[in-house]
Amino acid sequence: MSAIYPFPAPYRADRGTIHIWGDAVQGFSVSHESSSGGSWGEILGPFERGNDAIAAAYALNLDTYSGSCNVAVSDAALREMEAL
Repeated sequence: MSAIYPFPAPYRADRGTIHIWGDAVQGFSVSHESSSGGSWGEILGPFERGNDAIAAAYALNLDTYSGSCNVAVSDAALREMEAL
């Protein structure tokens, strides 16, 4: 399960979604899923902390996709971020 946070820029369904998954034990990873769901970009990570993976996902969105993707944040990354 994950929460989806729209980036504060016009979302475009044709740009896909950036996902964050993993946990504090094995690390968190980030990747872009195409809008068709048929392909994934490079996997970034593992990141030791969930908030570092979240920051990387938003940077990827902004730098590569001009902020037009949604970001799906896993519950584990979200819980870790909220614990700070």
